[in-house]
Amino acid sequence: MVEDWSQSRQPLSEAWIQQLHAVVIVRGRGRRRQRSPYRTTEVPVVDTLTRRIDYAPPFPDDVPALMEQLCQWWQGSEDLPAVVRAALLSHRFISIHPFEDGNGRCGHLLATAALWRCSYDFRGFLSIEEWFSKDREAYYSALQLGCPVNFYDGRHDPDHSPWLVFFADVVCRAAVALAQQARKLQARQEPATPHPWEALDRRSQQLLTRLRARVAAGQAGAELFKPGDLEGWFAISSTTAQEWLKSWEREGFLQPAKEGQRIRTWRLAQPWAGWVLSQPEQRE
Repeated sequence: MVEDWSQSRQPLSEAWIQQLHAVVIVRGRGRRRQRSPYRTTEVPVVDTLTRRIDYAPPFPDDVPALMEQLCQWWQGSEDLPAVVRAALLSHRFISIHPFEDGNGRCGHLLATAALWRCSYDFRGFLSIEEWFSKDREAYYSALQLGCPVNFYDGRHDPDHSPWLVFFADVVCRAAVALAQQARKLQARQEPATPHPWEALDRRSQQLLTRLRARVAAGQAGAELFKPGDLEGWFAISSTTAQEWLKSWEREGFLQPAKEGQRIRTWRLAQPWAGWVLSQPEQRE
């Protein structure tokens, strides 16, 4: 969904954001919602240890107007540098906190989509969520901007400099790390041999690249993976992960690592399993 939007000229809309959130958040069994409704209750952000309120978002009645303003701002901000625009989109969305939960994950996906649209093409390799998790304290400090707890006491129109510096630094460090990893993998690359790689869709190519990188790093059982791994790598829900797995199994691309009624672990089918495992292991 994020990839489709980033490759299109479709404007940012409230309907698309609500659809994106419905993909991020899946509750219980049954049919998934097509769009998530905006919250109708107060959702203060509370410190899990101290039970202190760290942030009080805007009132529910103000959310629709604020989201409309956010989409209008996006349409009129094309002259901003791509990283600045993505950072502001993410921060403004998280500050509005339009949904009951999942606002952080959805905000990070919005930033990812904005970067992809502007040719920051880290598909399958850059997880903003993962980089933010490396230093949660710095992340939350930058997110707060030194503002009071209440949205209406300055968070609605703040100086975004601390957040912009933090966000740009994350993108920079992620790009440097990706370049280093690419150089290491290229140095170990085997002579190219003909294979049907080009016939695969982008999603399948990304999965192969992920697994081959794990083998190259010498990770035990690197060729095996679970549905939860897909959810983290592709920022998808558990339901979507299961749909992808079943589709790949029907195509003969994957197979269960162990037969049983409940499949917990998957592996590639041949010839892809042999291709991934042929990657030389990392040596100290």
